Amino acid sequence: MSHLRGIAYVSTAQRRLNTAELEALLAGARRLNLDSGVTGVLLYSDGNFMQYFEGNADAMQVTWDRIRGSRGHSGIIELLDETVAERNFGDWQMGFAQPTRSVLLSMSTAAWERSAAQPTQGTASGLGVLKTFWRNAQR
Repeated sequence: MSHLRGIAYVSTAQRRLNTAELEALLAGARRLNLDSGVTGVLLYSDGNFMQYFEGNADAMQVTWDRIRGSRGHSGIIELLDETVAERNFGDWQMGFAQPTRSVLLSMSTAAWERSAAQPTQGTASGLGVLKTFWRNAQR
């Protein structure tokens, strides 16, 4: 059985994307993710991306290499790259939301933990903040 890996990052789009461009980006990502068994969510606000995705280690490496090699964005900052016990967004080949700029900033600057064995006391993890946002956005 292959271990699951989760990665979160933020980046800046080379230029602001319109609705049609975002839809095309999502369609391509969903197709590739379905083929490779990768799931996750993409957030976009005001020219900035935040993405969390998860899957088996081999598929994740291919996906992560493709993302880092994309010319559509720059300034990639990795927030999290760790083994996960189970999928957090298993129902989404690539869920999508457009939070406000302040909400995206809040999620991207949350305490993204490197290890569940070393929790940040008194602070929600970045993944926890993202999951709470996603649950509320789906209502």
